[in-house]
Amino acid sequence: MKFFYQNWQFDSELPMTIFSTNDLRYHAHCHPEVELIYVVSGSLFVGVNEDKQLVSGGQFVVCGSNDIHYYENGGTDSNVIILIFKPDLLGALRVWPSEFQFSSPYLTDSQKTQPLGDLMISILTESTKSEPGSALIIRGMILQLCGSLQRSIPSLPKNKEPHKQRARMQKILSYIEENCCSEITLESISRHFNMDPHHFSRTFKSTLGISFKTYLNTVRISLAEIQLETTDSSITDIALDCGFTSIRTFNRVYKSLKGRTPSELRKGD
Repeated sequence: MKFFYQNWQFDSELPMTIFSTNDLRYHAHCHPEVELIYVVSGSLFVGVNEDKQLVSGGQFVVCGSNDIHYYENGGTDSNVIILIFKPDLLGALRVWPSEFQFSSPYLTDSQKTQPLGDLMISILTESTKSEPGSALIIRGMILQLCGSLQRSIPSLPKNKEPHKQRARMQKILSYIEENCCSEITLESISRHFNMDPHHFSRTFKSTLGISFKTYLNTVRISLAEIQLETTDSSITDIALDCGFTSIRTFNRVYKSLKGRTPSELRKGD
């Protein structure tokens, strides 16, 4: 799956995308766009900021602007629909996410999630059409979806302090994405952001649920996997190109995160 720690590039008429995917796994990331997740079947772990929960078929997750979120294997096959859109799509009605925050990103009440799931499926279906009025219909359904979410999940006044903390973490994640192929240590990145290394380490893990080193390795392995699948470069060259200091370290980290070796991935292809 492609990296989407970025500002999504959307059509100006309809700044959104929606897609269905299976067995979603993706490391922590954030972006200015709103991301809504509907689990059609199976289960997976979804982390949002400091929370993490097993989300099963029929349940819903809301990630607001700059919420840090990630996906992990929940032990069963899963199918999810993901809708990502710029808050500007809501137009003059854009009170969410700028003026309040939901008390929880998770909605598990099946009576409330069923109509929301139906709307997600309808938006996905409409997005495949090239018919007059599709953009207006999709925009209308997204507005209905957001209004229904506002009715279904209790809300709180916007707490600016966590928002500032997440904004700083967003800068940290962006720095890692941009420099992951270079040498980055806990000491060097802490120094770059004027933080004590121990405080940086504690803050990173409490926010994302994983250590700085594990996250850095996950980003590097994701880049390496793309090269393994799309290029003929040697595994050693790919390992060094993606920031690993030796093929031995690369093989060990790759297997610990992916459950198989880089060589096995290529043989499988």
